[in-house]
Amino acid sequence: MGRKIRVRNAGWHSKSGRASGISAALVMISIAWAVGAARSHGGAADHPSTLRVENVRFTPRDATTATITFDIGWEHSWRHESNHDAAWVFFKVRPEGAAEWRHVRLAADRVLNPTGYGQAADGTRLDLIVPDGADGFTGLLARRAAYGLGRVTAKDVTAVCDRGSVPGFTPDTKVEIRGFGIDMVFVPAGPFELGGGTSPNRFYRVNDTADSSQPFRVTGPGPIPTGQQPGRLWARRGCQPEDGGEIPAAFPNGYAAIYCMKKCITGFQYAGLLNTLPPARAEARSPPDVQRMARSETGGNVTYRATSDGNGHINLSGLSWADGATFAAWAGLRPMTELEYEKITRGPIATGWDTGDSLDHPSFWGVTNMNGWRSPVERPVTVANATGRRFQGTHGLGTTTLPADWPQEDAVGTGFRGGHGESGNPSYRRRADTVATDRQGNYWRGVRTAPSGVGL
Repeated sequence: MGRKIRVRNAGWHSKSGRASGISAALVMISIAWAVGAARSHGGAADHPSTLRVENVRFTPRDATTATITFDIGWEHSWRHESNHDAAWVFFKVRPEGAAEWRHVRLAADRVLNPTGYGQAADGTRLDLIVPDGADGFTGLLARRAAYGLGRVTAKDVTAVCDRGSVPGFTPDTKVEIRGFGIDMVFVPAGPFELGGGTSPNRFYRVNDTADSSQPFRVTGPGPIPTGQQPGRLWARRGCQPEDGGEIPAAFPNGYAAIYCMKKCITGFQYAGLLNTLPPARAEARSPPDVQRMARSETGGNVTYRATSDGNGHINLSGLSWADGATFAAWAGLRPMTELEYEKITRGPIATGWDTGDSLDHPSFWGVTNMNGWRSPVERPVTVANATGRRFQGTHGLGTTTLPADWPQEDAVGTGFRGGHGESGNPSYRRRADTVATDRQGNYWRGVRTAPSGVGL
């Protein structure tokens, strides 16, 4: 049941210097009905838009900090009682004479709108959120400060950075700085269901009968008991977790709030990574998809770019687990788990979120290309492997080094979810524990755990 509206979806854009581009993809938005009552989905009706992070400046502030000033904008942003979109913004710097780009570490006295963070008086009022903790301060989230729908335009947005994260920096040092932005969607904390139905290898809740069609409900943080005993989480056929064991409490089980990339990694985004890596490292991480990525060399300097504005904002295929994980670590994000994958896809609705067969499949929350039988093949961390179950949700620190709790470049602990021709059921897990290091047909999408206390 539902009224369906065909609209356009907002895309991603990072701008360094004067590079620019526009992304658009068709989406299908429905009004969902659950438990006999009308309930609208999260997200919003999006239109063609461009996330811009531009006019980035870097100036000394005091003995230990500097100010980063930038402009930001995107079309058809939303914030309402269900969820909101946001931009994950981070910076790379290279002091004059230095060979390598360094990730900027921010400084903040609190998470929400810290001291020294602000914007010009005119424009859309923004909340600026700086995640803290041992793996925090790698970037900021910008969202609408009040409920609303439409264009975001903010000038002279200021952030404070730790000058110690820029080796060799002095007040007289010239610094080249690049700002990057990634469209994100907020998925709030709350219960949801895993599995159910009849899909191969699906999750289900064990009961006293042979019925394996009942979903398992995740009702809070903490460990999840697994096995073939009543009340536990189990799975059909292969891709099964530990029998008589548990998914550890530290494993991101989907209950907590996260920010999820609205799109999979695009050509423009991935070019941003490659263009800040040393040449040998960039070559190793360069995908062979020449239709969407190009490599040029001038005077010994190698530059990567998306081949056109249109292709540059299409989900980039041909990424291995290691390619995507490297991007996530470099951007200060992390992999999602397959439990989070189901939460993001189906929402809190008991029967799951279904958009039918259309060109694009948004999730309940407004994350694009993540529902239905045409969804991209993605690479979450799996619970069907001991290495995967050791994942604790640590975020990357802005370098290409993968945190120790992540599945490493050999991809052990990861699996496949989604894919054309698979199934609209988000618990279709036929290849959820398939380990593969090749790049054929794969896409990648990262997430970040939402800081506590920032609200909807």
